[in-house]
Amino acid sequence: MTHAETRRVGPRRPLQIVSPDEVRRIHETSLDILSEVGCVYYSRRALDVLAAAGAEVDYDTTVAKLPPELVERALATLPHSFTLGGRTPAYDLPLDGEHAYITSDGCATFVREHDGTVRPSTKADVSAAAQVVQGLDNISATSALVSAQDCPVETRVLHEFDACMRASEKHAIVVSVKDETEARDLIRMAEAVAGGARELYERPTFSVILCAVSPLHQERFGMDLAFTLAPAGIPMMLYPMPILGATAPVTPAGTAVVNNAEILAAITAIQLACPGARLIHAGGPTALYMRTGAYFANVPEALLLRAVQGQMARFYGLPAGLGWGGTKGKEPGVQSAYENTLGMMLELFAGADFLFGAGLLDSVTQMSLEELVVADEVFGMVSRLLRGVTVDREHLAVELIEQMGFKGDYLFAGHTRAHVRELWRAKLGETGTYDGWRAAGARGTADVAQAKVDELLAAAPPEFPAELAQEFDAIIAAAQC
Repeated sequence: MTHAETRRVGPRRPLQIVSPDEVRRIHETSLDILSEVGCVYYSRRALDVLAAAGAEVDYDTTVAKLPPELVERALATLPHSFTLGGRTPAYDLPLDGEHAYITSDGCATFVREHDGTVRPSTKADVSAAAQVVQGLDNISATSALVSAQDCPVETRVLHEFDACMRASEKHAIVVSVKDETEARDLIRMAEAVAGGARELYERPTFSVILCAVSPLHQERFGMDLAFTLAPAGIPMMLYPMPILGATAPVTPAGTAVVNNAEILAAITAIQLACPGARLIHAGGPTALYMRTGAYFANVPEALLLRAVQGQMARFYGLPAGLGWGGTKGKEPGVQSAYENTLGMMLELFAGADFLFGAGLLDSVTQMSLEELVVADEVFGMVSRLLRGVTVDREHLAVELIEQMGFKGDYLFAGHTRAHVRELWRAKLGETGTYDGWRAAGARGTADVAQAKVDELLAAAPPEFPAELAQEFDAIIAAAQC
């Protein structure tokens, strides 16, 4: 059985935070903003592409105003489903609306040890996180969960990708690629993994996050990267991060418009230049805590906004890869659990294909490997909720109910044996008695999660071909010269 087969949840019945008419109103308002106000593009190539297609471009201010028909033309060229390739095919992830995944987060700069010690991150930490992700059944893709700060800045993203590929067979999400030179080197490394350019196009081993800058700015590096990555078939997560009350209106509906307009602005430039580019409706709207000015990712308004994003993605027929996690909690505990679980449930029930964000604490600044284990457990439960209730003759069990009548002997029935493995089973949570728990040492959930981390790190990482390691080393060495 492939990994994706274990992550299939079937046809979705997404939760509606806003009505279909309100989804269309957000879309039409976004079009109005783009045509009347426009968007700032710092990429000269993006401005040239838009001007040639009929946008009103001011090269002095770098503002482009996009006619609605231009945006609609770009939307018409979007692919609606594709696959994120694993290092090995067993970990390929189809984005088809019938699977749900979570991935690790990135790119924090500190590591929180189990004893509470906090220290700067290294490449070894990137590798450790990827190895833990490899061993967790419910986490489907890895990333540079932290920055490889002991590596040269010029080649850091290559070292991070190297660490992820060596420690895991799963798809890698690249967070910190900065320019076209790095992108070309990453493509060369991924082609070596896939077996060539054509093979990489068919099964892209990595995807990339491209951030917008709110309000209504498309950064130069993001746009220029898109023009380099798209022809190679690399999927790109379009990732606005508007902050309610700071870089977007304080009302969730207003921020939904800014967020959506930024995604449409990116789609338009990329699709006009590279029709058929693989794009993911992503992002992580957040809120400002007005008493302190702190960034909050998990307040109800931010969670609602991401759920609305899931609806907007379905409206456009795009895969939805939403930002998630970002707890303000400082340790694996009650706050991180309730914040991250509420977000996970709401976003996935609103139709997200995958969530990007496991493994970080303190507003995505500190890596916690125990948090990966907790996320794996919670997502196992949420996946079962997403699969819903099957109502057919076999599952209604009418004949069995008639046969049993008033007897309570269902435990020994053949029907029970046939379906018992469909039930969710806990791997992390406590399931025994209080006395048994005390006798076993009364360990808390974080301690049990740490034991799982230790087990996974003690295991041998998946085999990484020697010739592939040599090629990676050569590419990184050449980039450092």
